[in-house]
Amino acid sequence: MTLSKTAICAVTNEVLPIDQMIRFVIAPDGSIIADLTQKLPGVFLWIKADQAVLKKAIWRNSFAAQTRQNVKIPENLMESIESGLFRLAMQTLSMAKRAGELRFGFTKADEALRSHTAAVYVVASDAKENGREKLERLAIHDNVPVIEEWSSVQLSAAIGEENVIHMVLAEGGLTRKLLEILTKLKAVKSET
Repeated sequence: MTLSKTAICAVTNEVLPIDQMIRFVIAPDGSIIADLTQKLPGVFLWIKADQAVLKKAIWRNSFAAQTRQNVKIPENLMESIESGLFRLAMQTLSMAKRAGELRFGFTKADEALRSHTAAVYVVASDAKENGREKLERLAIHDNVPVIEEWSSVQLSAAIGEENVIHMVLAEGGLTRKLLEILTKLKAVKSET
């Protein structure tokens, strides 16, 4: 059993693991900042990573109520959270490649899935069906999560390679971090 750190959501008052929440910090100028890396100093509060809950926090200005300070909420706070989580996911893929936890290309992905060393299968959202279906079947058969959130261009830029369509991540801290970021991203993402 692993114990995870918990915090109280400033909007719902639920006690949740912090990997399901977003940390907000009040900047010296009084504006609120989404602290997605959870490292900024200052007065902070936690809010559940959920689009409806975040919108409620902005509408009510739960930040000011919880911290008993005047807080300025940027107009683009939701967009900055979404783009920040996207950037964090891309950085995590890059770090996973440097750490040797990531393999890319159809052949390497196929080998990893067949040898049961893949913890996550990432496929470009614009991938052709023929190769994608084969690797997805292998992944689903072994209960390996399949992520098809990003285009080939985005995946290629993230790891500094060309024409990246298929990638697998081995079990490790960066893989768990990527899944956590992706869960938050899906929870806060706008439908457009």
